[in-house]
Amino acid sequence: MISREKQILRARMKTVLKAFSGKAAAAVRLRAALVSSPAWRAARVVYGFRPLASEPDWLGDRPENDKVLAFPTTDETGLRFWTGGIMEAGAHGVWEPRGGEPAPPPDLVLVPGLAYDRAGFRLGRGGGFYDRWLAAWPGVRTLGLAFHCQVVDTLPCEGHDIRVDAVLTENGLVAGTL
Repeated sequence: MISREKQILRARMKTVLKAFSGKAAAAVRLRAALVSSPAWRAARVVYGFRPLASEPDWLGDRPENDKVLAFPTTDETGLRFWTGGIMEAGAHGVWEPRGGEPAPPPDLVLVPGLAYDRAGFRLGRGGGFYDRWLAAWPGVRTLGLAFHCQVVDTLPCEGHDIRVDAVLTENGLVAGTL
């Protein structure tokens, strides 16, 4: 049963991430690869995410001033992206903007995940928010950001799982093209 396989893999990846001691240095390398990538350089509007402690900090100390950065909120309707506002902890423990403006359409979407495979499939945290949102935005450029320890050869996939265009780690591109 695929959903059971996903639960087991989620638990394993959380353990791997907790044990990964090189997060800060890896995040610096990932940020450098991201900002030098053609997809980043070409994008004006970037939909991102505020990283959890276990996720790569793609923002660093300062956000890029030449980009419009948008961040998601979650509710019963799914993900909605906003610019501006004040970041507060949301219902799922993720930092979300409050009081911002609806974001313009994205040129690039940075997608978080617990694991990615070499085909660009991702294992999220189980809520399906990104899969549903991405299904409604076919053709938008997507880039998964992860530490190299989060990359596996293959993931258990279901029909609703959406593949990202590329996956970038601190060691470079592991799936797709930028």
